[in-house]
This record gives sequence, C-alpha cells and structure tokens, in this order.
Amino acid sequence: MTFTHALRGTSAFGLAVLTACCAYAQTTHRPAMLAETSDGSTSPSPFADNNGQLPPKSSYSGPLFKLNGTWPQKALPPLKNPPWQVAIKGQQINTRNAQAYANALRDYVAPNAKTLITNYDAWDASKAGWYNEPWLGSIREAIRGTYAAGEFGPGIFPGTGLRANFTTHVLTYYDARAAYSLYKLWGTSAMEPAIKTANAQFAEGSVIVKAAVFASADPKQPTDWWDAMKGAQPWQLYIDPTGASLATPQVWPSYVAQFDIIVKDTKSSPKTGWVFMTLVYDSSVPGDTWDKMIPLGAQWGNDPQATKPGQPLIENWINQKAPKYATQTLGWMGRLSGPNDGARNNIAVNGKVIQNAPNSSCMSCHSTAQWNVAKHRMDSFLLPSFSQAAPPGFQLCGDDGKPNPNGQNICSPAPASAAWMKWFTNRLGTQPMDKGSVAMDFDEVFSFKSLPKWWAATHPTPKAAAVEAKPAVSAQRFNQYTGAPLPNEGPGK
Repeated sequence: MTFTHALRGTSAFGLAVLTACCAYAQTTHRPAMLAETSDGSTSPSPFADNNGQLPPKSSYSGPLFKLNGTWPQKALPPLKNPPWQVAIKGQQINTRNAQAYANALRDYVAPNAKTLITNYDAWDASKAGWYNEPWLGSIREAIRGTYAAGEFGPGIFPGTGLRANFTTHVLTYYDARAAYSLYKLWGTSAMEPAIKTANAQFAEGSVIVKAAVFASADPKQPTDWWDAMKGAQPWQLYIDPTGASLATPQVWPSYVAQFDIIVKDTKSSPKTGWVFMTLVYDSSVPGDTWDKMIPLGAQWGNDPQATKPGQPLIENWINQKAPKYATQTLGWMGRLSGPNDGARNNIAVNGKVIQNAPNSSCMSCHSTAQWNVAKHRMDSFLLPSFSQAAPPGFQLCGDDGKPNPNGQNICSPAPASAAWMKWFTNRLGTQPMDKGSVAMDFDEVFSFKSLPKWWAATHPTPKAAAVEAKPAVSAQRFNQYTGAPLPNEGPGK
C-alpha cells in the first residue's frame, strides 16, 4: 500500500480552555462547496498538488504534499490468497469472524500506513505504490494534501473530555490495483473522463484508504483540547483553524483520529462486493500511535432486514472495546460510521425536526456513488432525502419542519419507510441507485468530489466564474464531507 506527502517539525503551541458550547452536529468551511466552480483559469489543472497557498519557511520547513497521479495503465494480476480471506478461512464474512478479517486488513496496510502517519519525512507515495484522485487540488492544503470535511462540537461527544469545537480533514489513497480504475476512467490527462460503468469498477483485491485528522477550531487552544486524543499522532496542516473560507491559513496542529480501509472482496462479501473497516485512535491501548489505531468495526452490507429497534445487525460488526467517543457517532440503528463521517444529522420527518438523528452509515452513503452523464450530477444525495435539481440537490426544511430553501435540516423520508430504505438496500457496485446513472462502484470520491470538480472546471458558466472570483459568505453552511446542511453557530460562523 502507499500514500503521499511528508511532514516535519512541530512548533510549540499555547494552551487555553474553551467553554464547551454548541451541541450542533457539524459545520462546514466553504459555503459554496455544493456548487464548486472553476477558478476562471483557461488551463485547468487536474493534477495540482494544492490550493496554491504555501506555508512560509519560517513556519514550516518540512516536505509538502505531492500528488501521485501516475496511475498504472495495465491491470495488476489477481492477488493470491489475500490475508483477509485467509483470516476467515475463505468463508464469507460474518459477525463472528469480522474481527479477524479486520485485523488482517489492518496488518496488510500497516507498513505503509505507519510510515505515512508517524514518519512523514520518509514517506514516498510513488515508492509505496499508492495514488491520488485528480481535480481536488483547489481544496487541498499544502502540507499533507488534506481537504476540509466537517466540524463537530462537545455536544456530540458527551463525557469524553472534549473542550473545543474541532474541524476534520481527510486524505485518500488508492493502491495500485485500485488506481488502475482511476486510469480507466480518467485516462492520462483527466480532461475527458470515459464515464462508463465498466471503467468505474475496481479489480478484486483493490484497497483504498482514508486518513481523517481532527484539529481544534479555537485559535486560542490548538492542543490539549480533547482527552480522547491524548498521545495521538500530530500532523501539521496549513489551514485556517476557524474554518472561515477567506481567512489566511497558518501552520496548525491536528491529530490522526480515524483511518478507513475498504477492500473489493466479492468472495467474502458477495451481496455488495466490498468490506468497509474503520480504525479509530484509542489512547488506552499500549504501543506506539499506530498500535493505538484499533478497529471500530466493519461493514459488508446495509442490513436491509433490520428496520426496527432491537433487530440484530448481521452485516455490521462493532468492536465492543472501541473507545467511547468513537461509538457516539454510529449510524442508523448502530451501523458502522466513524466520528468523522457525519452519519448523524438534523432531519425533518413529516413536519417534525429530529436533531442529531442517525440517518446514514459507511455503506449506505457510499452506495449512492453514481453519475448522471446527461445531468452532470448525482441524482440522489448521499443521505436519505428528497432529490431536486436546484442546489444543493436535495430538499431543505426549516425549524418548523416545513420545506424551506434556506432551512438547516434535511427534509427526510421516515426512517424504515420504502423511500428511506432506498439508501439501505444491498446492491453491487455495477448497479446505480437511480436509473439513467452510471454506477461508480461505491467510490464517492468519483461521484461527489472529482467529477463535479472536473465538470465545473471544464464547463464554467459566467455566473460560476463570478461566484468564484468573489465568493459570497453564505448564511447556509454544509458539511464538506457529506454535504449535509448545518446550523449557523460555532466558531466557523
């Protein structure tokens, strides 16, 4: 496995105590995220390393992120006896053997993941054989290549010693087997993607990883803001810690808190073809910072049969020894979802607002990965909702539970209803959620990030160019990672 970038040097940071405030679920950083537009350049650069903002050498002298877009142009041979399959003796994954599967998958990525996380000076994505997606340079910070995801407050993690709101930032890598699909879809230039179902499908044994790091959103309290992160691996990012889109970034500390690993494995998981696994940081585990990254759980299906409280999940396994903070953000009825993943949101159902409702999971979100070539967008949103052509692509509701284009809640079908279960149906990666769309084989980066960025950059409109040239500070806020609407409160306001 591989990854890219490097980091070095840590500055001394002052400490302060921020009074725990808002119980909001998440907040975003770039209000225009759902309508990302071209920067007006006549030469779009799909392989840009970063957003153009570089840290001064007086603040940071270590390596910077270098995008690895030299994807393999030939399919790799099949992987013989994958260790995760060996761990469960070639059987299908289930709740009894899922922990052995998860541990084997973790061990498989460990050599490169440990270097990426703990020894950035030695990290070389090209040598490691891991690759990046195109078209995200405009939202990547320069040091680690992460882009903004969400923001959370103390109210979401009660009893965990969280003393500040924090932002999350993510970074994805594809191994060589997975990266061949990047080549199939994007070609060598990434300017004219061949958007076909076959090109978006990943080879058996493909592995994709995502690191999620958490950073204090309080400028006065950059470190020591959460007991759960005590001893976690620090990363330096070049960001505006408050989340304000127009503020000047600075070198800022963050902690590696979550590491997702997904693998294409139709033998172990024939209903969906994938197994999703999430590692989370646990300060109580002995060893180094990588040893402390333990499985939160694994998911290989959407458990469509579990629709009522008390019904067991048979396609999700949750580690009962996972740290408390990591279990407070599980998805609908306890389905797998990590603390970065935004599986709890404010929704409006039949005129009633439900705050912090579990309405998603890892696989239900990723099963929406599709692209409508004629409309140049995703037909359905990542979370249960009512689709619409106008931005943000789904219907918003106000605090009275009624549809309102300026609302802060997702107008949602009722949990367990037929409309809701559209998101919790098992389907293969060749099957789109909506007819007329091209299935993207569970790759939400394809459909929710890279393709929208490509389309906006190569087909700019005068209105879009004007918005990008002079971005407005919108009253409406959205999670960068899921696109969910968020309350207008907190440090990023």
